[in-house]
Amino acid sequence: MKTLKIAIAMGALLISGQALAQKAGQTRADAQAASAKKFKNLDTNGDGKASPAELLAFMTKAAEKRGETMDQAKVDRRFKRLDTNGDGSVSADELAAEDLAKFDRADANKNGVIDADEAAQ
Repeated sequence: MKTLKIAIAMGALLISGQALAQKAGQTRADAQAASAKKFKNLDTNGDGKASPAELLAFMTKAAEKRGETMDQAKVDRRFKRLDTNGDGSVSADELAAEDLAKFDRADANKNGVIDADEAAQ
């Protein structure tokens, strides 16, 4: 039973990291809209940029929903990856760039829609 719980948790973790790009029938426009919604939830003070503290709170909340804990090192790595211009904050465009790159990788046939076979990958 413990092994099954671990397997399920690991599967959920893998899926959650690619959730924007793995839904069958999802279009690139859908992925953009989902990214914008995610940024709105991330930018809790509404200043148009996400701070490291906001990312920590966002990632911690998501981890808690999965019954996990979040460590600062993981948040720091993600923040560094997202803050592509190095200004110390993450913009909606920076987040969208990562989310859309995930979509584009999943859209193997480049038709702008995640087909059922692509979603299963």
